Amino acid sequence: QRRFAFEWKRYPEYLEEEERHVFLEETQIKPELFQNRLTLDAGCGMGRFTRIAAALGAEVVGIDASDSVFRAARITMQFDRAHMVQADIMRLPFRDNGFDIIYSLGVLHHTPDTRAAFSALVKKLKTGGLCSIWVYGTAGRYCNFRTNPLKPERARYLTTELLFRLYWLGVLLREHVSRLLRRLTVHIPHPILYAACYILGLVGAVPFLKYFTFSVHSNMKVRVLENFDWLAPPFQHHHTKEEVLAWFCEEGLTPVAILPHGFIPKVGIVGEKRPVIALPTICR
Repeated sequence: QRRFAFEWKRYPEYLEEEERHVFLEETQIKPELFQNRLTLDAGCGMGRFTRIAAALGAEVVGIDASDSVFRAARITMQFDRAHMVQADIMRLPFRDNGFDIIYSLGVLHHTPDTRAAFSALVKKLKTGGLCSIWVYGTAGRYCNFRTNPLKPERARYLTTELLFRLYWLGVLLREHVSRLLRRLTVHIPHPILYAACYILGLVGAVPFLKYFTFSVHSNMKVRVLENFDWLAPPFQHHHTKEEVLAWFCEEGLTPVAILPHGFIPKVGIVGEKRPVIALPTICR
């Protein structure tokens, strides 16, 4: 909680147009569907996506375990239908089957148990509602990695099977290096770690080398914070799309879209909660 509060108190507020694009792309939910829908932003941080959902006409509740909710309350105060609650995803203080839309972008993998956190969210979703999440991906088995949906601007570089295998091996290597590095960084006092992330922020501006850091954002301050975001949290779980698809099916949600990603895998899925009549084809 302290580390994320430290991060979100420093994140810039002037990226709203960029964040609107990211929000709509990563939730994979059409903007008009937020109109007058009771929406839960699970792990809202400083409220950067909460304000986007509110601007789209949602009655949105942003929750976060850290003190960043106080900053979120300030930057969303212009919206009467945006509400902030400091709460734990594992113990949400809301009735079951209450929300029309639930989204959690890049959060659940930072809980002690990603699967249990997802289940806790789904309990709060109405039948007919939409749940959208993304979590950190992993290289996993090559046969599964090979079928990951890539953004077209990334897929065009992988023209042969050999290139794809080299790409997979590069992701595996990056994961091992990251795991070893994090054994140290999670124990470094976060102000010191934040200062060290300026080095990675500088490397993140160098072509090709930037992919060996944990942020390629064009804004230096954001690169520093995103590197901190990767290296600081004690919990960081990685999952395959097959694993996350299984969660949706087990919770009675029909997956309707999977997010194409860049070179670094992340698993983004949106599903609809339907009455359980028969398993959808994707679940069999």
